Amino acid sequence: MNKRFLVIDDDSDDRELFSEALASVDPVIVCDQATDGAEALKQLTAQDDYQPDIIFLDINMPVMNGWQFLTRLKSEDRYKDIPVIVYTTSSNLKDKIIADDLGALCFITKPHAFGRLKNMLGIVVNHVHAHDYKRICDEVHALGDMGPRG
Repeated sequence: MNKRFLVIDDDSDDRELFSEALASVDPVIVCDQATDGAEALKQLTAQDDYQPDIIFLDINMPVMNGWQFLTRLKSEDRYKDIPVIVYTTSSNLKDKIIADDLGALCFITKPHAFGRLKNMLGIVVNHVHAHDYKRICDEVHALGDMGPRG
């Protein structure tokens, strides 16, 4: 069965860039998109058998922000084990701490260059296929400039 990624971001350019980079890394992966947390929750609950393999979550969005979405997701037994990467323009250590406290797998600052995005997604794809989620953050952060550590 094909892997499914869900990217939740109110910036359409960022969503499209993410989808394009993911398709160039692994064209078989389905990349679903949502513009905010409320839309993502509707997608998750609309289909009984729908569950992404991993979620990339922006923080600052209208309607339902990333923190609200993550709190709701992790409070529901059906969805609490879906790995979530907070994927944002923020590089604030405080945001990383909040992400950790709310149960995110890790915190990644959006790379500015398409090549760096592809490298990051290549790491994620390899480890999602192997179900080795713990190594994602270490290897992505080893690329450098991908967010705060702590």
